Amino acid sequence: MKSKYGIIIFLLFAVPALSSFAQDKWDLSMCIEQALKNNSDIKRQAVQVEKQTIQIQSDRYKRLPNLIAGGTQKLDFGRSLNRENTYNDVNSQTSVFSIGTEMPIFTGFNISNTIAQHKLELNAFKENLAKTENDIKLQVAIYYYQVLLNKEIHAIAAEQITLSKELEGMTQVLVNHGKAPGSQLLEAQAQVSNDELHAVQAYNTLRLSIVDLIQLMELKHSDNFDIDSLPADSVFQLLDQPDHIYEVACRIMPEIKSASYIVDSREKALKVSQSGYYPTVSLQAEINSGYYHYSNIDNTSFNSQLKNNLQKTVYLTVRIPLFNRFETRSAVRMAKKDLDDSRLIVENAQKTLYKEIQKAYYDAVSANEKYLTTQKAIASNREALRYVQEKYNAGKSTAYEFNEAKVKLANSLSEQSQAKYEFILQKYLLDFYSGIQKII
Repeated sequence: MKSKYGIIIFLLFAVPALSSFAQDKWDLSMCIEQALKNNSDIKRQAVQVEKQTIQIQSDRYKRLPNLIAGGTQKLDFGRSLNRENTYNDVNSQTSVFSIGTEMPIFTGFNISNTIAQHKLELNAFKENLAKTENDIKLQVAIYYYQVLLNKEIHAIAAEQITLSKELEGMTQVLVNHGKAPGSQLLEAQAQVSNDELHAVQAYNTLRLSIVDLIQLMELKHSDNFDIDSLPADSVFQLLDQPDHIYEVACRIMPEIKSASYIVDSREKALKVSQSGYYPTVSLQAEINSGYYHYSNIDNTSFNSQLKNNLQKTVYLTVRIPLFNRFETRSAVRMAKKDLDDSRLIVENAQKTLYKEIQKAYYDAVSANEKYLTTQKAIASNREALRYVQEKYNAGKSTAYEFNEAKVKLANSLSEQSQAKYEFILQKYLLDFYSGIQKII
């Protein structure tokens, strides 16, 4: 009996605890926004987008001329060649200074194709970021609807306690009037305890599902957290067939767009590798001068030598690839294989998407049919319970029959709740694939 009262006390405090969360209710859109803001995977994808943007800027800079300055200091000791082209023993010092630049004129379209390739990869990274966001949205929706389902399951369990207590009260009256044995009252009391235990288990399941949602949202302050219930006018209707949804999804789903961008990027990568067959042309310019100092002779001043030794050079360089150990040919062949692989990835992504849409559609149809069926079952089981209750009050049925009718009603209510949220979740998925941003 102590354990029984302990469970009752726990329920008295636990159930109100859920209602206390109602001070700060979150709807699905709020939960999704919170999860997107804190998710580390999304932040990492955003970093990848920024890195790729920097890479494109770096590619553009390759068109600019470079500028290189240099200097060499040389010291000679002993016998060496002098300015008269004879050898003698003398110590000398040579300083050479130069500044040069080189600008690419033609690179076999390497730079332009590389920029185009990395731009397409940037688009793919952005779509991957959108895909990660979509995954988080769907996961939040699954957890959100699971909490709502567990709330209804807990409410059904609480209703079972109410019915069992009514049975206990009726049995007490029958025992007091000598119309039922005392053992029947003990059975009714035991049933109340069992239902209270089931309610505690249902509450624990609900509490864990709330914790799962809070953790997914990475919500630091979860006091008074609760979620909104669905509107009473939720529509149980599917508007589009899966084939039509698939056509729309292929145009808007980021995983398909990302794979398509990768195909285009691989085509540009093929052109980049083919640029190795082309000659390259570059323009170069250089200015250099030097200072020479020899021992045992008079040397011209440093400034004068720099001015007199000044040399300016401009030249055009053409490099024609003749043979590079088949490196370019191998790079082209590898690029073609990468392109074929990327096309297969697109095909597999489309097949996977179609399977997901088909499954979501027929799961929704099945859940809708189950929901309509359970409506009839609930009405029948409520009437059966009412009939058994009247018979029990008249002493014409047993507690076993009452509990059996009560359990059947509870099962049909649970199945209806499961069917309802299964349908709502699958409809959310289908609306998602259709590009409908409305939250059910």
